[in-house]
Amino acid sequence: MDELKNKSEEISEELVEEIKEEIYEEINELEVKKEHKEHTDDTIDIAFSELNLDATLLEAIDKLGFEHPTQVQAQVIPRILDNEDVFVMSETGSGKTAAFALPIVQKLIGSSKLRALILTPTRELAVQVDKDIKSYAKGTGVKSTAVYGQHNMNVELKELRSGVNIVVGTPGRVFDHIDNKGFSTKDINFLVLDEADRMLDMGFYDQVVKIIKKIPRDRVTMCFSATLPYEIKNISMQYMNNPVNIDLGTDVKTVDSIEQCYYKVDRHEKRKSLKKLIDYYQPESCMVFCNTRDEVDRVTDVLRKGGIYCDNLHGANSQFSRTKTIDKFKDKKVQVVVATDVAARGIHIEDLEMVINYDVPDNKDNYVHRVGRTGRAGKKGLAVNLVSSESIMTLYEIEEHVGILIEEKEMPTDAQIKERVVQSTTVWSDMKPAVYKHEDRVYKKDDKKGRGRSNKSYDKNKKKHKTADKNNKKKYDKTAKSGKMANKDVQTGLKENKKTEKIISKPKRKTEIKNVEGLGKVEFIVKEKKKKGFFARLFGL
Repeated sequence: MDELKNKSEEISEELVEEIKEEIYEEINELEVKKEHKEHTDDTIDIAFSELNLDATLLEAIDKLGFEHPTQVQAQVIPRILDNEDVFVMSETGSGKTAAFALPIVQKLIGSSKLRALILTPTRELAVQVDKDIKSYAKGTGVKSTAVYGQHNMNVELKELRSGVNIVVGTPGRVFDHIDNKGFSTKDINFLVLDEADRMLDMGFYDQVVKIIKKIPRDRVTMCFSATLPYEIKNISMQYMNNPVNIDLGTDVKTVDSIEQCYYKVDRHEKRKSLKKLIDYYQPESCMVFCNTRDEVDRVTDVLRKGGIYCDNLHGANSQFSRTKTIDKFKDKKVQVVVATDVAARGIHIEDLEMVINYDVPDNKDNYVHRVGRTGRAGKKGLAVNLVSSESIMTLYEIEEHVGILIEEKEMPTDAQIKERVVQSTTVWSDMKPAVYKHEDRVYKKDDKKGRGRSNKSYDKNKKKHKTADKNNKKKYDKTAKSGKMANKDVQTGLKENKKTEKIISKPKRKTEIKNVEGLGKVEFIVKEKKKKGFFARLFGL
């Protein structure tokens, strides 16, 4: 009977795992379909079958709803299939993941070794690329895995040793695995540097070069970058074999469908101004960009206090919390996400309505990447900048770089904001303000359906706490007064005792009475002789 029970438990666990895998695959497919919709305006009028792709891949592409390839895909896929190195200048969101993933998967069908390495600047992008590859490779037998910081090394090692063909990862973690012999690089034939300019901006240049040197020279190298800094040129010249240069319209800095404006604000009033603008515009979804992690935390704190459904993204967060935040944002459970440039790179959010630059970016290209989050697939977008006197010159430089004049607007009045809030028809306007618990303070909770404590119960609890505090204060005051009186009595008593002690404890002096001529008997004080020292007594001094 025990054996039968154990077998039934094992079978049920296997079934649960199979169901989980199926659900996971379906979710991946839906996400890839959503992302491909964003690139439909960039497609060209040819079929994927004309790109010499395998029948299994064409079937997977058809299920994902891909009808025509984008410009990047049409130009890059044939080159990689012909084993040519490519250097591609394209913006984020141009469909480049499929451009390198589809030909690599085709080349690795039937292989049992690790043959491809893809380097990405961030954990989110590594996870995203891995998901896309899994959806393309369905039914081909090609396996991939993602490795990145703040992820369990043992879990990654187990996955690597199970026999994967493609590794996607951040440079730091990939180098750690290579250095600790987590996987071998001797059979790698394909190397991809995705978002190479961002990778180098983050200080990964030395690690990237070290990784490249560990991989055999007889390989196909693909480099994708939105800009062309010196380090990228150096990599293409030294470590690539006569690469084919493909430049896909990076001169167009921002999209015409994005309305861009800025508000002049005082540096100390920026957080209040941000809250006002979010209330005024009432966006369905909004990303707020800051230049530092600390500022991200502070801004998130202020918005949460204001009752806005808000979360943050930056490098200090764990991968689990970051993935959870992205999923909540995509499912419209969060209205605003506050992020740094690094954390937001490579994240695809469908129908992002608004982008706010809380801090004007120091890097001009970062402005293009931030603004490029909104206004995708021909839809309208809004990009708002909060500009202080310290950052106005930086904005002028960005205007020159982008090639347009960004309109200045006046901050809306309280009356205008109230009117907008009343007229708003967004999902968030009908919802209760949230309350967040943070240390000893109580904020409005992040709960879409208004579960948990309502505002009335919150106010009641607040009153209870106030009355309890008052009672405790009275008790404290009484005990404090009695304590003070007792302390006074003790102190006066001690002083009196000290005086008497001084009077009593005065030592009596030795006196001697002698007869003095003309004076009679006189009392003299006798001086005490000092005791002789050891040497004086020894030598009879």
